[in-house]
Amino acid sequence: MDSYLIHIGKRRVLYAEEVPVPKGETGHSPDPVDRIIRNLAARDVWWATGISRLIRAVRDGYYELQNRLDPMERVFKHMRHAGPMRVHFSSSLSESEARGRLKSLLVGQRNRHGAWMIFDGLLALGMVPLAPVLVPIPGPNLFFYYPALRTFSHWLAWQGGLAALRQVPPQLVAQEEIANLENVIGRKGIPDSRAEIQDLSSRLKLDELPEFIARYG
Repeated sequence: MDSYLIHIGKRRVLYAEEVPVPKGETGHSPDPVDRIIRNLAARDVWWATGISRLIRAVRDGYYELQNRLDPMERVFKHMRHAGPMRVHFSSSLSESEARGRLKSLLVGQRNRHGAWMIFDGLLALGMVPLAPVLVPIPGPNLFFYYPALRTFSHWLAWQGGLAALRQVPPQLVAQEEIANLENVIGRKGIPDSRAEIQDLSSRLKLDELPEFIARYG
């Protein structure tokens, strides 16, 4: 997995391009939620169809909410099964500095997601007594499902952090483009350096990096 250690504003982030979901032998997504929805929808009974629609609505609503969250969370969730890490870092840093900053970031994200996983899990458990009242409400009742979904998301990101820490020290690659990117953001800020960010992202062959950086603006 190629990832990029970048200093954006007052924080360090780890970025990776999203890899398209691989197709199984049948041509369907192997994502477990997609499989559950597909299997339920295939049953010719009313309750299975209803549950599949509910799961789909909750999932789609959650994806919409997730666009407002820290985009690095998705990177860490992807790390669970990403294989060996190759981390690209600013050429202005030594390898030992980059390794130290990377480990600090990974430990911080592991602890952060672990703490929020516990908090949201307790919140979700606290909502269980209200289930008889909230579940019948039409549509995806995100006030009820959101804590449970956030618990699951934090658990996945926490696992990703653990998987990445097991690989430390990873392969490290110094990149002049990352140094230039950090320099232009530091001088001009994110909103005023969009053209430079786009150009440097193109040189790095990272199509989604400009949008990722803009989220921190």
